[in-house]
Amino acid sequence: MSALEDAVAILGCFSFDHPALTQAELTRRVGRPKATISRVMKTLRDTGMLEFDAGSRLYRPGIRLFELGQISRSHQNFLDLVHKRLQHVCEVGGHTGYITVFDGPQLAVLRMLRGSSPIAIAATPGYRAWPHATSNGRAMLALLTDEEWRLRVPQELPILSKNTPKTHEDLLERIRMVRETGRSSSSDDSYEGVSSQGIAVRDPDSHEVIGIAISYPTSLGTPELKEKLAVLLDDMKHDLQRHSH
Repeated sequence: MSALEDAVAILGCFSFDHPALTQAELTRRVGRPKATISRVMKTLRDTGMLEFDAGSRLYRPGIRLFELGQISRSHQNFLDLVHKRLQHVCEVGGHTGYITVFDGPQLAVLRMLRGSSPIAIAATPGYRAWPHATSNGRAMLALLTDEEWRLRVPQELPILSKNTPKTHEDLLERIRMVRETGRSSSSDDSYEGVSSQGIAVRDPDSHEVIGIAISYPTSLGTPELKEKLAVLLDDMKHDLQRHSH
């Protein structure tokens, strides 16, 4: 095992039932040599991951873990709020919803929500997509400065269909429309037969850009459906922005 694996194993021994443990108990639970555990625990103690009470000889999770937990909790709380709002949009709008974040030059799907329609455009969590070719991706890029998004997307944009923006200038026009109207849409940009409506917001604590999209078959994209989804997403964005302030 690596030192990192040993550290993870040690931290994994703590729980609400066992918030404080001796070094001997941690060594027994992890099942590694005493010298190895002692060395790793010293590093965890020096970095604030563990705290040691000399009187009781007990180790507890340290302040640094608490700080990291607070960061994770605040981010998850906002994601949970986004999830809840998107669930309503999917139920009323009838189609599949996604929550995405930037992952290098691409987007990664964090969560997928099925709509009430039996026809679903399904992409599982972890799925990657190009932001310039999706409604939510362009909405996310629109929250960045022009210098920021140009550095984020490839110089030569991958062409996925005849509707995909082909150059940075093409993409800039799409982004300008998003900024002017507050709405972002995609029709057969990533895949033939798939359309979507998208928005983007910033997590008020981490400031991470989060994308939201509703996808549906292009063949079902009547003007009435498009406007219905756009209004639902507009309302969702306004609700999330009120929560952020």
